[in-house]
Amino acid sequence: MKRFTNETEKHLPVELQINDSPVYFIGPASRDNPMSQIRTKLMGTVYFHDRKIKWNRVTLQFVGKAGIDIEAPRSSLSFAFTGDMNDSASTRINTVVPICEVEKELIFSGEESIGFGLHLPSHLPASNRTNHAFVEYTLIANFSAGAFFKKYKTHKTVTICRHYLPSPSAMIPTMKYSGIKEWFEWSVELPKAAAIQSGEIVAAFRCSVEKERVEIDRVELAVEEIESYRFCTKQGVQNLPPIIIKFPSAVYHMPSLSDYSDTHFIRVPLSTNDSHPKTPTIRTHQYDPFLEISHRCRLTVHFQKLSNMNAEPVILHFPVIITDYPSTVTSDMPSSNNFIETEAETSNSRHVIVGSGGDDAVNVDLELPEYTPRYEEFTSTPTTSVI
Repeated sequence: MKRFTNETEKHLPVELQINDSPVYFIGPASRDNPMSQIRTKLMGTVYFHDRKIKWNRVTLQFVGKAGIDIEAPRSSLSFAFTGDMNDSASTRINTVVPICEVEKELIFSGEESIGFGLHLPSHLPASNRTNHAFVEYTLIANFSAGAFFKKYKTHKTVTICRHYLPSPSAMIPTMKYSGIKEWFEWSVELPKAAAIQSGEIVAAFRCSVEKERVEIDRVELAVEEIESYRFCTKQGVQNLPPIIIKFPSAVYHMPSLSDYSDTHFIRVPLSTNDSHPKTPTIRTHQYDPFLEISHRCRLTVHFQKLSNMNAEPVILHFPVIITDYPSTVTSDMPSSNNFIETEAETSNSRHVIVGSGGDDAVNVDLELPEYTPRYEEFTSTPTTSVI
């Protein structure tokens, strides 16, 4: 058996190239997503430089895998998983699971190149890498030829993207929340999703207070990024404490003459390296077997201090999907977002957290629930190693 080991490009017998056009999906990884009916293709070309070699088999193999490597405090894990271990100690979670494997065989008949297109499964999570988890995809090309079984193998890294808004012209639904707390009544309307390219999130805020008792001083709006890790064992899914990144808040001072019928538009910028070099760059929504990156808006209402009472600030949390547009979109950015009111929620609590995790996505005519196939389906073959 002879293998080609010369890595000088001009002497390579074959070359694998992937098209520059991005490989992406629209909407969450769900079979209920109507956009999943659109077949996404990975396009590329295989070039045969050594015309003397008669390849009798050319096989393309697209593989994806997800992994986690994290030190987790045993106190954060369930007793069924840790047993009688010391709570002060930590446990290292380290495992890799396959996501997909797609094969395609090319027929070589002496041509200089062969173009190909691989149909990809619609449930693939986006490529991603953090300090503790990753999702990566690789296209492998295997070649064999001749009576002496000459073999050659090469590979390319493939980046998969997932967007939750198809273009700037998409109608973005809004969520309307409202609540009342004794002398304070509020209503907030927020878009269900926001694109990084838009540069900001705009909240429509209405409120009413008993002015003889208290008055509003200012309102702060900020974006928080939640990085959550989880893994599956025989005892079930284990969720680790989330990592919360807080971005700078925008301050809005209420006008002196204002009533409940007035709508206050509060804008908070989406942090990027260009706008805030010293702060972390906000990431897009991510949902894969081990990691979820989600976002929420934190709205804090501060009250003026009066002699007869000391009103504590009211803190409200609302979920929002941070995404980006496909790089192939060439439409002009709109001057303002288009909103469609879809749902409303009410609350009487001082601290409100609305919404839960999962690959819930924007209703751009897409009723899109959670990640499919479910996370537990990935853990039937591989096992999690605990050190």
